[in-house]
Amino acid sequence: MEKELMDKEVLCILDTRQIQRYMFRSNTFLDTIGGSDLMTHVLQDAIRDAMVHIDTPLKEEEYALSLEPSADAIPYFTSPKVQFQLIICAAGNALCLVRTGALCQKIIRRISRYYLEQGYSLNLTATATEKTDHLGHDIFCLYKKLNNIKADSDISDPLGTLPVIMREKRTGEPVVAFDKENGDYVSRSSVIRREEAKKRKVQFDLKDIRTTKASDGKSYFAYIHADGNNLGITIGRILQMTPDYVEGIVTRRQINRNIEKAYAAIMEKTEADLKAYYLEKGGEEKEFPYEFQVIHRAGDDINLVCNASLAFPFLDFFYQNLAGTTIWEKDGERIPLYVCAGISFVTADSTFHAAYGLAEECCKSAKTAAKEEQNLLEGLAGNWIDFQICDNPNVQELDMLRSRSYRTAEGVDLMLRPYSRDEVNREKDFYYGKLVERIGNLKTLKLSKQQMTVLRQSYLMGRLEVGQWIRKMKERGIDLTAALGVPTYTDTKRQIHAVWFDAVELMDFV
Repeated sequence: MEKELMDKEVLCILDTRQIQRYMFRSNTFLDTIGGSDLMTHVLQDAIRDAMVHIDTPLKEEEYALSLEPSADAIPYFTSPKVQFQLIICAAGNALCLVRTGALCQKIIRRISRYYLEQGYSLNLTATATEKTDHLGHDIFCLYKKLNNIKADSDISDPLGTLPVIMREKRTGEPVVAFDKENGDYVSRSSVIRREEAKKRKVQFDLKDIRTTKASDGKSYFAYIHADGNNLGITIGRILQMTPDYVEGIVTRRQINRNIEKAYAAIMEKTEADLKAYYLEKGGEEKEFPYEFQVIHRAGDDINLVCNASLAFPFLDFFYQNLAGTTIWEKDGERIPLYVCAGISFVTADSTFHAAYGLAEECCKSAKTAAKEEQNLLEGLAGNWIDFQICDNPNVQELDMLRSRSYRTAEGVDLMLRPYSRDEVNREKDFYYGKLVERIGNLKTLKLSKQQMTVLRQSYLMGRLEVGQWIRKMKERGIDLTAALGVPTYTDTKRQIHAVWFDAVELMDFV
């Protein structure tokens, strides 16, 4: 805390670092579930603990922790007794107002201690800025400071161990206990996670999740990471119209409440639809939990694992239920909820960390495409998806994988992904509906295994050879162009993409 802020009112931010890494660094399903559940409440618990355990504890009337979107729940501006006012707290991040920087510093230190004791390897970044009369301006300054701090600071892990001390195999952390139920030696971080997981009463492990056997003879899971778009833009735009602090806080809370309600409703309907689809296909109700599991959902963030054959049905239902959802409607301002998603199809020997890292990279790729100027929907990033099939359990770097394996000698990009799910792009080759149509038409062709192999490798032969092969196939009564459209697409950057390749890759999973 800077000296000049010690006796001034401050706006403070608390930011939990690398949440995905914390949850998925272990390949144990139990540890992942526990880490996920811990993240839903650990920061709220830490703030509550700090109120009563700093060196001069605050009395109950001196702090306000309610997150209700009403002015009555913000007494900081009407009662000088209130020393601490929580503004928002969700998904491991919190904003708060504190009467002095000195008090804020004490609270941050206590929260950091709580994180170490209750999360062990959790990392927290915090900073503060002087409060003015404009919430939007203060938040801008706060995030600027936070980004600078995060760029210059390292992620700290628990201290290493001496060579004579046993380490946990999955994480390298020092062993502190033996888990009798699971028969393994565990670190303090794993002890905390597993105690948390027991509250959910998990009765199965990752090995119990069903898989889909692909044509290569290997069995695949699907990991999905979905993340909302435009929330920073939305909040900033609205706060510019509501400069008053109280109104701004109420608005920010209402946006968070709207997002939470929207996601809860969408996911409840989507899971019901997916379950009905699964039962219609001949599945048994008691088996459904072993086909599909939500690992973590907080704010606009969703992580789940499922049988590979259910990944696209899940997303189909999800986007159907998402259509028309808004996160803000007031005074003619209507802001829709748009979401990008990434899917990694990986073999059963892949670790949680690697699989989710790949799904997260796919989601990032989808977001990058959604934010390109020519793809924006009235200035907002829309609904896009990306996917990657990988049978190497150690691969996490998406860009490296694609640059090595998905580019021909002629410079043709074998992938057309990411795909847009927005109706405005329905006539474009990169529209998701076009991909599904190509897969369906490809299946109706009933190509032999050898023909499918040639089709998969056709782009590697060169563009001239591809044209000749298409003509030969047509002479045999198989019109590939009529069924699949033109074989290549050129984007705005003049990069040539293979149009058919993605459909061939997804044959086993759609």
